[in-house]
Amino acid sequence: MNYRTLVDALTPMKGRGEARAIARMVMEEAFGLSQTDILMGRDEELSIIKREELQKIASRLLEGEPVQHIIGHTYFCGHKLRVTRDVLIPRPETEELAEWAITTAAQRGDEPTVIDLCTGSGAIAIALSKALPHANVHAVDISSAALDIAAQNISSNEAQVTLHNLDVLYADVTATALPQADVIVSNPPYVRSSEAADMDATVLDHEPHLALFVPDADPLLFYRAIAETAVRLLKPGGSVLAELNANLATATCELFDGFGFTNIELRKDIFGRDRMLRCNALQNLGRKETKPQQK
Repeated sequence: MNYRTLVDALTPMKGRGEARAIARMVMEEAFGLSQTDILMGRDEELSIIKREELQKIASRLLEGEPVQHIIGHTYFCGHKLRVTRDVLIPRPETEELAEWAITTAAQRGDEPTVIDLCTGSGAIAIALSKALPHANVHAVDISSAALDIAAQNISSNEAQVTLHNLDVLYADVTATALPQADVIVSNPPYVRSSEAADMDATVLDHEPHLALFVPDADPLLFYRAIAETAVRLLKPGGSVLAELNANLATATCELFDGFGFTNIELRKDIFGRDRMLRCNALQNLGRKETKPQQK
């Protein structure tokens, strides 16, 4: 097996474009072969042992296992992160959220305090810490297994992040354990249980449902908890940023508006879907804006 035959094997399942991307990732990360090496035919020179290893990787991919789990890591905002079945594999649209959070936090001074709720692998918190080395970054998750992965990623990336094992749904407890913040950012569970049927089996079978799904009867429960936490913790003029279920973007804006947050702004992701929200804590009790701004 080589690069071309791996692409051919994956194409019926993934489509040609994604098959090529996966095969390139395997060749580079598992065998140290660049795109130039592949073009020069060096994938044809793999030893028998490495060809057998490639065949095993192909079999796992064809069974639906994510390539990031097979090679053991992924990249987020340029940082290498370990990922396992205990954490979500960070998506490109979440990088957009992290970049928005970095820009927002940087506007709050040289040493902003930032809290990442539902941190998972620690991706957003690490991106913030590396971009803003003087920031005071805290990261929260209910899963001890996820926090173990986050701790490894924080260490390997030499980031400065304080981890907290807390359930964000208990806002009063969470707020008591955390400092006053300039920015709160979160990529919480937001996929309704009824939407599971539309998801890729690779995600359903290999990523933690705890970090994915919310009940149809109360799909905004995490955003409500985030808002309740932010009301207690945000400094005047501080910001909340969150990734959203695009199908519930308007309802999520209305929820934050109901808590008195101002300057509610939606942003679309790279696929043109309403995916991110930012809003501000009140500068004073007399000010309240009611209409979310599209951007």
